[in-house]
Amino acid sequence: MIPRCQAGQYGRAAKPALALCLLLSWALAAPAETVRVASFNIHYTTPNQDDIVWDERRDAVRQVIGEMQADIIAFQEMETFVGGHFNTENRQLDWVLEHYPDYSVGAYGDAAEFPITQPILFRTDSFVLRDQGWFFYSETPDEIYSRTFNDSYPAFTTWVDLEHRDSGERLVVVNNHFDYGSGRNRRLSARLVAERIEPWLDVGVPTVVLGDFNAPSFWSPMGFLKKQGLDLLRPAGSTFHHNRGWHLIPAIDHILVNPALSPVGRLQRFDDAYQGIYPSDHYPVLVELSWAGKP
Repeated sequence: MIPRCQAGQYGRAAKPALALCLLLSWALAAPAETVRVASFNIHYTTPNQDDIVWDERRDAVRQVIGEMQADIIAFQEMETFVGGHFNTENRQLDWVLEHYPDYSVGAYGDAAEFPITQPILFRTDSFVLRDQGWFFYSETPDEIYSRTFNDSYPAFTTWVDLEHRDSGERLVVVNNHFDYGSGRNRRLSARLVAERIEPWLDVGVPTVVLGDFNAPSFWSPMGFLKKQGLDLLRPAGSTFHHNRGWHLIPAIDHILVNPALSPVGRLQRFDDAYQGIYPSDHYPVLVELSWAGKP
């Protein structure tokens, strides 16, 4: 219960007691812990490089991560691409952790048993990892590296179940990267995601569903997820910009939350170039959240 502080109950000689009561009142009514959650398609790199050369843009990646000040960052395409089923090297993850050692890695493991290219980083001093997992957008979702519904390149979801160290609050973060080339794949992927997150949603576990959906907010995959009771938070303008800062298509990188979470302010888009270089061909997006029902 928040105490009621009235001057009359202390008398003129008891101003320190009144001040203490007011301070206690303010502390008990202060906003609950908040968490800053980001989604960032960092763009894969290849040993022979590509049109977005990692060695040229990695410092921009370092700078935008520092600017975001996120508590949790879900990455897509964090991959040193060599083809085949999997690769054990992840140059981008190594770079980020070298410069930001205060993050721990979730949604990550032995590449033969856990896909390592969609990790979810979280601040070690703020969260504890309770559980993690993955599933592939396929007819056999629990078969690692299984190909998509139309037999195209494997695509998948990773997730973490976290606990806030101070408040004890729980937070599930579900990190997605839908197929860019097939509308059917995207629709079936959205249905699979909805099926897999249903147990959390049914019991009101605070859940964030985010990533590169390769679909604007008004396309059917996003509509299907919204029908599950998720609130889609919209950035202002494009998120995929062709590595040129172009604003030609609606946002395809999204963050959705269930009613157990409340946004604090608007979804932010980090659209700066650093010394003329963009960190990726996607802009990172971030939202600050509080656990709903907290003052």
